[in-house]
Amino acid sequence: MWHQLSTFMFSEKIGGKLPERVRETIIQRQCEAERLIGWVQLVLVSFFAVLFAVAPPPAEMVPYQLEPWAIGLYLAFTLIRLACAYRNYTPPWLLVISVVMDIGVLMALIFSFHIKYMQPPSFYLKAPTVMYVFIFIALRALRFEPRYILLTGAAAVVGWLALVLFVVFGVDGDTMVTRNYVTYLTDNAILIGAEIDKMLSIVVVTLVLAGAVLRAQRTF
Repeated sequence: MWHQLSTFMFSEKIGGKLPERVRETIIQRQCEAERLIGWVQLVLVSFFAVLFAVAPPPAEMVPYQLEPWAIGLYLAFTLIRLACAYRNYTPPWLLVISVVMDIGVLMALIFSFHIKYMQPPSFYLKAPTVMYVFIFIALRALRFEPRYILLTGAAAVVGWLALVLFVVFGVDGDTMVTRNYVTYLTDNAILIGAEIDKMLSIVVVTLVLAGAVLRAQRTF
């Protein structure tokens, strides 16, 4: 039963080895994909920097700003990663670190919003910046390996769950949790169902993209 379901969803798994010429071609295409991913990441971090530069300053000065450090660190890592891609040096450990950096920096930027504007932690859960998660997941579909798509999706869910838990348990005596949808939209409150819905969307998109890449891999 499981074999039939797996075949229906992901196509039939073919045994045997690919010819050497085909394997070399795939490796070359993977290297090209990594260069493209690096350039897209560079565009994204440049966009983050521009948004930070033109964003209106908070009404009051905050003791410190996390955004410049996060953007600077991500920019340095992206340039190093892009250089490695052009040298055809992209070992699995570097790709894993790249995934962690993508999601980690994004979550750090989202987390910094409530500090910058001096609001309760629930403030950052409404930030539209979370949509960049789907860009980072989709980027991994440029490779021919679904495991990096799954890793990015898993990192995104864990990261967002950590932000939600910080809102619920990080402020003593005030969880900001509500069951009223209007209150959730118009106040600094958290609706647990809405956050579950976001994480479920991340999971579904991840599985669909990973399944599509796996089908393409097996069909090829």
